[in-house]
Amino acid sequence: VDAHRQTVTAKDQGQVETAATLIGCKKESLVRALTNRTIEARGDKVLTALTGDQAFYARDALAKAVYSRMFSWLVMQLNCSLENQERSRKSVIGLLDIYGFEIFQANGFEQFCINYCNEKLQQLFIELTLKSEQEEYFKEGIEWERVDYFNNKIICDLVELQHQGIIAVLDEECIRPGDVSDLTFLTKMNKLLGKHVHYLSHETANYENRKFIGREDFRLKHYAGDVTYRVKGFVEKNNDLLFRDLKEAMSVSPNPILLTAFPSSELQSQRRPVTAATQFKDSLSNLMTILVSKQPSYVRCIKPNDDKKGGIFDEPIVVHQVKYLGLMENLRVRRAGFAYRRTYEVFLERYKSLCKETWPNWHGSPKEGVKVLVSALGYLPESHRFGKTKLFIRFPRTLFDIEDKLQERKHGLATTIQSEVRMHFARQRFLRMKLAVTVLACHWKRKAAQRLLQRRRGAVAVIRRFIIGLRIEESREAKTTN
Repeated sequence: VDAHRQTVTAKDQGQVETAATLIGCKKESLVRALTNRTIEARGDKVLTALTGDQAFYARDALAKAVYSRMFSWLVMQLNCSLENQERSRKSVIGLLDIYGFEIFQANGFEQFCINYCNEKLQQLFIELTLKSEQEEYFKEGIEWERVDYFNNKIICDLVELQHQGIIAVLDEECIRPGDVSDLTFLTKMNKLLGKHVHYLSHETANYENRKFIGREDFRLKHYAGDVTYRVKGFVEKNNDLLFRDLKEAMSVSPNPILLTAFPSSELQSQRRPVTAATQFKDSLSNLMTILVSKQPSYVRCIKPNDDKKGGIFDEPIVVHQVKYLGLMENLRVRRAGFAYRRTYEVFLERYKSLCKETWPNWHGSPKEGVKVLVSALGYLPESHRFGKTKLFIRFPRTLFDIEDKLQERKHGLATTIQSEVRMHFARQRFLRMKLAVTVLACHWKRKAAQRLLQRRRGAVAVIRRFIIGLRIEESREAKTTN
């Protein structure tokens, strides 16, 4: 950097040459992209030199972009290798390991994104366990006493709401012309979000809370607790843009991986690249869409102590986690709720063999059939409830008992099926034997009839000769008499 920090040059040409060799581009192209920038104005392109701060920013942005895109390429290759190659559908079990909620002494942009992700996952947990569970009981007309819980949707909206959320305010500051800094971003948040119950800053806090919040900090009241974020670096990390000259240098690299990570089609787009926070929000939204379409099961991890020692449970830490994770409310819902629920059609189709009235076919409505079936099984009234479209069973033991009876019934049904099959094959064998006997009898009768016919024909011939001989004898005697 020159004395006036107006232009920059590469101090160590060896390091530049090494970087260019690893990337696969020409040294001159890399140096020009790191020290200059092409600006388009009214159809004309002007090459301007970067200042020292701009060059440092371009260098860091290139390093981050190469790392980020290489990582994305690696994930894409792993997903392709793990993808089902057969046309038939396969059932799989996916594991999603999510980083925990982070509260440090100094929290920045990274902790903000991580805690926002945890808020979204907590919201999904609430939707799938507490909210949807209770709403289903009310929808089915099941008598139910509502269990109150904290719905963190208000915090998620504070972060992600369009035109009003923190991410929207941050993106707006990044694209706003003029003097933009982290403090202007904080000022705008104070103006738009100052009255929000889950937002607090030095300017909007009262006298007592103002002592614990710095002038460059803001505090969010997350479901896991209050977190104070230092606003320094928010604008820079969110507006992590890569200059067009650097993209051009990467897009002509002979390295096939870099060509995939930096496609030339990206240079044709004139739109402003998406900010880091918006990318994170969109990626998180896609993750939520995938999780909602599946049947997730949760494994909640409790941190026993802050010292990372085994066999030590710090009660205040454990109780705090149990409360903010909503485990107590979830436990109340599970205890008072029903462990099993199925539509009447499915339940009747599976267990109809356990009742004589419903086996093998039930000609009434499925609900009436389930009532007859449950009555035949002798269930107690408190063990189940009849909804509008589903049967609810409260205790798992009740379901285990009916499954045991179904297994025993299957053995009986298997014996019945075996006997029917054996009877069928035995009858088929009998019919074949009967047919064979009939064929043999017909053949024997034919042979006997043929023999009788021959004997009768022989007898007829003898009688005929006798009669003929007798007539000849009589004619001779007549001639002799004459």
